[in-house]
Amino acid sequence: MRILGLLLVGILPWMACQGVGANKERFLQDSITEEDIAVAKELHQQYLGQTQPIYNDTVYRVNCMGKRVEVRFIVSKNTLGSGRKLLLLLPGWNYSDTQWCTRTKVCETALRRGYDLMFVEMGKSVYMDSLYPEMRKDYRLHPTRTWLWDSVLQPLQARGYFTNKGIPESPVKTGSGKVLYRDLRLPIPTFVMGLSTGGRGSMLLGLEHPEAFSGLASLSGDYDPTLTPNDNLMINCMGSFSSFSYRWQGSNNILRRISELQVPCFVAHGKADAVVSVNQAIQMAAAYESVEANMVLNDHSLPKFIFRIVENAGHDYRFWNQTGLEALDFFDSLNK
Repeated sequence: MRILGLLLVGILPWMACQGVGANKERFLQDSITEEDIAVAKELHQQYLGQTQPIYNDTVYRVNCMGKRVEVRFIVSKNTLGSGRKLLLLLPGWNYSDTQWCTRTKVCETALRRGYDLMFVEMGKSVYMDSLYPEMRKDYRLHPTRTWLWDSVLQPLQARGYFTNKGIPESPVKTGSGKVLYRDLRLPIPTFVMGLSTGGRGSMLLGLEHPEAFSGLASLSGDYDPTLTPNDNLMINCMGSFSSFSYRWQGSNNILRRISELQVPCFVAHGKADAVVSVNQAIQMAAAYESVEANMVLNDHSLPKFIFRIVENAGHDYRFWNQTGLEALDFFDSLNK
């Protein structure tokens, strides 16, 4: 019956486009050949094997510069019907990707609200676009955001993640002249949230792939490396500011790219953060407001932007738990 249903899903729209009458329609339904059934079976198996969302907790590994990087899915048991949604949680520098679950309530809350969760083991990544020649040798062993997109996220578009479009299949014509179609894969709303360097990662992914995300959140992120030109982490990634200022001011500088933002955004920072200055968030919010004011004058607008400064909060999981839960509320509001 499922095979027959697939046949009819493909055949009926084709007949409607061709203006076939009811009698001809009935005739074609009744004249399904063994070849038609074989083609339908093959298409159906391809669909099941390649295009289904991930329905069970899954761990797999992806090659990255000679290493095997772990990718993990935890699937919500509270998803109803076709209302699936995915939350990618990015770790900070040298933090375990699953500490989101062991040290905050973000995972359990998201799962309870119907979000599937995705984690990628990013190690000491600073979410650069490239591995520069001046990058410290041990830093070169860890993923870039370009690898994250090209090797991990973009391939999942075939399953309906990280895209805002359904993916139509090319029609297949059988020997008897019938046209069959594989099921249309519908997009699954996908969100990204990162802490510390993962916060800059979430912002950069949102800037560069706005079609992939329905919303993003950055907690304790850094957005303009030129504000801290003596930061060893950035120096060890891009080389010194004095020698390579174009890198510091280019594609890795989120503040200077804020006019490109197309994804609703939640930004939060602790005022007492001793690792990443709250000035990073303040300056980015000011840049957003400046760009937004200019766009309003020209009849355009930037997407929704929520900015939170939390008094007496630091660079720690207590703060990330509090604001991570607030970011979930923000994502829920976008889904209504």
